[in-house]
Amino acid sequence: MIQQYLKELSKVQLLSQLEEKLLWDNYKNKNSLESRQRLIESYQPLVFKIASRITSREELFFDLIQEGTVGLIEAVEKYNLHHDVKFSTFAQYRIRGRIIDYLRNHRTSQEALELALQQDEFQDVLSLIADSSVNVEEEVSFNLIAQQVRKAISRLNSKEQKVINDLYLLDKEPVALAEEMNISLSYIYKLQKKALQRLRGMLSKLRSEMKSGS
Repeated sequence: MIQQYLKELSKVQLLSQLEEKLLWDNYKNKNSLESRQRLIESYQPLVFKIASRITSREELFFDLIQEGTVGLIEAVEKYNLHHDVKFSTFAQYRIRGRIIDYLRNHRTSQEALELALQQDEFQDVLSLIADSSVNVEEEVSFNLIAQQVRKAISRLNSKEQKVINDLYLLDKEPVALAEEMNISLSYIYKLQKKALQRLRGMLSKLRSEMKSGS
């Protein structure tokens, strides 16, 4: 079923900046339901990306896709064109929030919930580091956090570094990364979880050192 889903997902066409701007204008200012649906469909790969980093269990994966899609729909409906934030960033909050709430309420997988919460803690910073359009020099507080994250990643072992860099900074899919590293998909998730746990510990220590030195 996952392969069929991926086949359908591959048909989704990426929007140019102009196309997306027109769709938002038609939906928000002219109430075009067709434009609304087109926006939802074009961002469906974002739901897949978030869900695929949390679990490889097929049944749970599709539950997360369903919940994440609800979060995406809510994001499209509530997004304010006049706010200075990209829709993809805004949507990630909604998608991850719905997925985390589902995992908490249904208690289907404690491991998946822990991984989702760990990702929620680091995802925004990692995404911004990977976004070349962000001028971190203008954001002092973010720049300090970004430096801490880069320093912490450099302290991971080579496999953990590759998993974090490839999944979050290079945006690779877990399945493709597992094939490239010639290891099982379950081991990718174990490396990812361990790396995020170590990052949390190292960042907590770095923050304590910064506070004590200030």
